[in-house]
Amino acid sequence: MSPSELETFLKNIKKLPGEIKSLLEKRMELFAIEVGERITGLITNAIYRMAGIIGLSLGMILVLFAAAKLVGELVGSEALGFVLVATPILILGGMFFLKKPESMVRATRDRMLTQFLNEFSESQHEENKEHEDTGQKTNEK
Repeated sequence: MSPSELETFLKNIKKLPGEIKSLLEKRMELFAIEVGERITGLITNAIYRMAGIIGLSLGMILVLFAAAKLVGELVGSEALGFVLVATPILILGGMFFLKKPESMVRATRDRMLTQFLNEFSESQHEENKEHEDTGQKTNEK
């Protein structure tokens, strides 16, 4: 090895800690951006779902209100119509409130966990593919 090559090699070795530090900083920034994207996606998805639930709930209230009015006319008492329409809903709501169905809780939890793990593995796969592509480009140079 010639003295100039040795000198260049030593300069590159001295630069290595700074480049590693820079690489780690960039990696941390990328991680923060990815986490921010995921959180933003989750929040956006939750907002759309909540808007849908609110819309469905309002529609359901109007339908139940109309049904109560109709039943009230049929039985001759508007108040009794509301009671008859509300009773099955109250019973069902009470059953869910007092004894939450474990199978539904497990199914929802499992579905959410599966979705999170799928998204995480996809992002890791894409990240590994990007590293492989970058590595191949570096090797080609």
